[in-house]
Amino acid sequence: MKKPIFITIGDPNGIGPEICLKLMANLPKTRHPVALVGDMRILEECRKKLGIASTTLKGGVPVCANSEEFAGKIEPGKVSKAAGAASIAWVRQAVEWAQAGYLAAVVTAPLCKEAVEKTIPKFQGHTEFIGEMCGDKEPVLALVHGDWVVAHVSTHVSLAEAIKKAKPERIVKVGKLLNEFLKKYKGIKNPKIGVAGINPHAGEHGLFGKEEMLNIMPAVKKLRSMKINAIGPLPADVVFPQLHSKIYDGVIAMYHDQGHVVTKTLAFNLGNERKVGGVNTTLGLSVLRTSVDHGVGFDIAWQNKADPNSLKDALLLADGYSK
Repeated sequence: MKKPIFITIGDPNGIGPEICLKLMANLPKTRHPVALVGDMRILEECRKKLGIASTTLKGGVPVCANSEEFAGKIEPGKVSKAAGAASIAWVRQAVEWAQAGYLAAVVTAPLCKEAVEKTIPKFQGHTEFIGEMCGDKEPVLALVHGDWVVAHVSTHVSLAEAIKKAKPERIVKVGKLLNEFLKKYKGIKNPKIGVAGINPHAGEHGLFGKEEMLNIMPAVKKLRSMKINAIGPLPADVVFPQLHSKIYDGVIAMYHDQGHVVTKTLAFNLGNERKVGGVNTTLGLSVLRTSVDHGVGFDIAWQNKADPNSLKDALLLADGYSK
């Protein structure tokens, strides 16, 4: 029997429990067994609140018996220290089990950074937390939406800090991992990678900033010396439409919003139907981890409005990548 994939249910007060229940009620066919990491009491209360018939859950919801229990009060839509502590504890448990070789992969539902920060000062997010557990304090976040793949040089830092972090060695690391990902998981023999600039018009030869000449160009040159087909720096408003047109197989974004805004514009429809898509994954770690590419949705928590498609896509991506 193949190793299971565990899904952490996220912040109890957010949409995590809801999308987990909806996923389990219509679980797609996977090669690996699937179970949740969280408190059964939360899931049962959420099920009743949403009116999800227990008969639709195919014999019940498989939840890891050793999951840490939630000691706080369930308050949908509220930032809670207890909820933050429980949500990150479930992540820690799942990653530790994966590191011990018991799991094929970990999939994470959204947690609230503000809530977690109440017990873990300076907490930045899943990516950095799991990266540190795996011995990489600067992991690489990538967004995947079908053939659309964007890897990020920096993520949860200020824009001023992001500019400082866009150094040649970091860009080279991101390029190497993105190239490996595209070859291993997308089956592309010689991926073509577009490298975004950080300034308007990619600096326009120094007119709008020198970061491209000082940092990005040397990184691209280094990547090409490693036989990686990297091209750039290119204006962001050029390289992302070209990725959409399949001129590139992947793109290196220099900072969080540069890659996230365009990806979510393509993948999400956050109107009345609240349709979402896209997957967040972390490159180069010893633990395979995928995640939804959206937040806790406190404004719609426990209201039967949350869409589980991003979680479904994250599960299928992990299932397809796992041995």
